[in-house]
Amino acid sequence: MFEKMGLVVEGGGTKAAYSAGVLKAFLEEKIYIPYTVGISAGCEILTSYVARQIPRLELTGIQAPCQPGVVGLKPLFKEKSIYGIESTNAFIESREKLDMQAFQSSSSKMDFGLYNMRTHAVEYYGKEYLDESQTLVKASCALLLLTHPYMFQGQKYMDAGLVDMISIVQSIRQGNQKHIVISTKEVGYVRKPAPNWQLRLAKLVYKDDVIVQDLKKRHERYNQQWGLVDQLEKDGKALVLRPHKDLGITRYTTDPKKLHPWFQLGYDETMERMDQIKEFCEVK
Repeated sequence: MFEKMGLVVEGGGTKAAYSAGVLKAFLEEKIYIPYTVGISAGCEILTSYVARQIPRLELTGIQAPCQPGVVGLKPLFKEKSIYGIESTNAFIESREKLDMQAFQSSSSKMDFGLYNMRTHAVEYYGKEYLDESQTLVKASCALLLLTHPYMFQGQKYMDAGLVDMISIVQSIRQGNQKHIVISTKEVGYVRKPAPNWQLRLAKLVYKDDVIVQDLKKRHERYNQQWGLVDQLEKDGKALVLRPHKDLGITRYTTDPKKLHPWFQLGYDETMERMDQIKEFCEVK
């Protein structure tokens, strides 16, 4: 395995089931990338990969987001959030607890991306900061407008996807010379500007002009991040894994009959490219 290699996993709400399928294929083929970094749901999916828990990937990608009451009034009353992060995490842990010892001793490093709501900067925390409470995972998944922020290390954080949707720069900062990027967005996807109603709602909820501006510029930053990935791919320094079919999945899909084929698509498309992936990783 090429040592200076990073695995960058995009978020995307429940679309991350595709990424879970990709990582299942990686684990079955013993593709253990030395450095990993995730954003939002990408962090949740990555924990199972780093801990080498294959069954937990399907649990996290399909079953957990499809549990009754994960979205709507129930989490709003219980967690003061439209999306129930606490109930989702509890569901996963009750069925297959994260093997913390395997996670911490894994040969794969991992960074979690968080958005600091005071400094408005994206901060990355290594896996050594993850404890049994899994606050680090929850904070990384605290979606804009849909969930409440989390206190971590004395600061208030939420989903870093407001700024860093593709953490390619963080992978480069860590000295990696090659990068595998897993995206939940189909080929040809173009992020649109945030609608005015969303900007107004963000201003009302957060009362923070910087957050509103970050939301307003999000599509521009996303395009810039993909521009960098595209150039690295042309230079032979990046390999992108993303859906080549549109199955009608959105970041809010909670139907297992839809998410399971999406997960399977991630697995199947990755297995089809496994020879290319192993060559890129210099697997002997």
